[in-house]
Amino acid sequence: MNRWRDRMRPALAALAPVVLLAVGCSHPTAAPEPRPDPEPATRPGTVARAEVGDRLTVTAAVEQVITDNAFVVRDADLSDGTLLVLSTGPSAPAPPQLVTVVGTVIPFSHADLANRYHLGPAGPYRSFEGGRALAAQKVTVWDREPRHG
Repeated sequence: MNRWRDRMRPALAALAPVVLLAVGCSHPTAAPEPRPDPEPATRPGTVARAEVGDRLTVTAAVEQVITDNAFVVRDADLSDGTLLVLSTGPSAPAPPQLVTVVGTVIPFSHADLANRYHLGPAGPYRSFEGGRALAAQKVTVWDREPRHG
């Protein structure tokens, strides 16, 4: 009987790693969870999602100056590509200057806002009528080229 054990010991010793290998290979390993795609800092349509009264900061290029207190900025992240900015501060920047405007989203009505912002005739504002505008509290104009000297 000892002979049988002596012959079986090497077989049993070899069988243990085979069983462990078979069990390890038959269970699928869980694939790692994919990372979510990063979200852009500025989402398109920011002004469209903003509620009247929300504070908003926009950095964009000046496209058109209508009066000293009203100008239009253009940026791909804006709802329709453009936004009317109303200001009671110093005169408006000139196209194509880059500006950062901090202000409050307001409903635009030429009749309601013409006197406060000295808007002039209604013609240039027709495409903004009934939409939203940004009443600026602060306008920062950025230099495109560094100054030397």
